[in-house]
Amino acid sequence: MSQPWQQQPDGGGYGQQPQQPGGYGQPNPYGQPPQQPQPPQQPQQPYGQPPQQGYGYPPAQPQPQPQPYGAPGGAPGGWPAPTPTPSGGPPQNVALAIAAAVGATLVMAIIYAFIYDAMFDENTGEVSQISYVSLAIGAAVGAGPAFLAKRNIPLQIVAAVLALVAAVFGELYGTAMIVSEYMTGGEWSAFKIFTEEFGNLWDMWQETNEAVNYIFLALAPAAAIGIGQAVARRS
Repeated sequence: MSQPWQQQPDGGGYGQQPQQPGGYGQPNPYGQPPQQPQPPQQPQQPYGQPPQQGYGYPPAQPQPQPQPYGAPGGAPGGWPAPTPTPSGGPPQNVALAIAAAVGATLVMAIIYAFIYDAMFDENTGEVSQISYVSLAIGAAVGAGPAFLAKRNIPLQIVAAVLALVAAVFGELYGTAMIVSEYMTGGEWSAFKIFTEEFGNLWDMWQETNEAVNYIFLALAPAAAIGIGQAVARRS
């Protein structure tokens, strides 16, 4: 008596074990090597959200990359060029400083001429000179370069020369005023004597000067340089 035909389970041949779906060590047909289990993949970060940090690990900081030689901001050796330090020099206004020194020279020469004339003694025929007048002339002429162009040594030298010119021309014009008043009786003005008889006026000024007068004249340029150095030390 024949036995009834038994239906084989799906997915296998006669006498084979049923395959487990997704199991490790699953036989691979056709002689292929067995497949290794894949690690579980992390879920992808949605677009637009910041990345999540791991537990216990700080975020990685970007390291500065050295600039190649010849690139903008690069230095020899591949290191970034050092940051240039800003200059700390005082502001310079050379043109205005020179204009102030020249203007002070003209003003102080005229003022000193009137002072020189006032110090003339008619009885003795001599001029009583005061040392601090030359100091005031030098300080006034050197004030412009001292405050407008601090620590500018060439301008301080220019101011010293202009201070000496102001003192000398002040005495020369003051001598012309004395000659006009006491020797010509006012027929010749001081300006006419200063412009037309400058050679004779110069000789007369040199003959009446003494050694101490040149020392007083030297105080004017010394004061001009002194005020420039004093302002530079304070700044």
